[in-house]
Amino acid sequence: MKTARILKVALLSLSLSAALPALADHQWQTCAEKQQQIDNQMQYARANNNQRQINRLNAQKADIAQNCDNNDLRQKYQQKIAKLNNKIDETQRKLAKAQAKGDNDKVADLQNKMNENTAKLQQAKQNFARFEQATKQ
Repeated sequence: MKTARILKVALLSLSLSAALPALADHQWQTCAEKQQQIDNQMQYARANNNQRQINRLNAQKADIAQNCDNNDLRQKYQQKIAKLNNKIDETQRKLAKAQAKGDNDKVADLQNKMNENTAKLQQAKQNFARFEQATKQ
């Protein structure tokens, strides 16, 4: 029964770890993509005569034009990848200690954490590659 629960938690964490990074990294689009997204939303707001939304979008567009820098965004991607690599290294050290002690519960927990962080790292690398490709266009 305990194994089934651990398996359910592992599957849930893997599912979430695959979905959440993609949603979280959406904010790190290229500056041009952010501008385009606001332009698309602006068309919809104008079509619906939503002046409040138009005002908000104009302010966002001005903020992006003034403050958005792809080099800063690139640095954020690189920092996220480095942070995840550090988490994986730390988890590997803890996992080796738990295995040496024979603590099976802790080994299972750390293996789940390792799988989750590895999935996050893979997603971060894919997002960074997409970002790099988009900035070259």
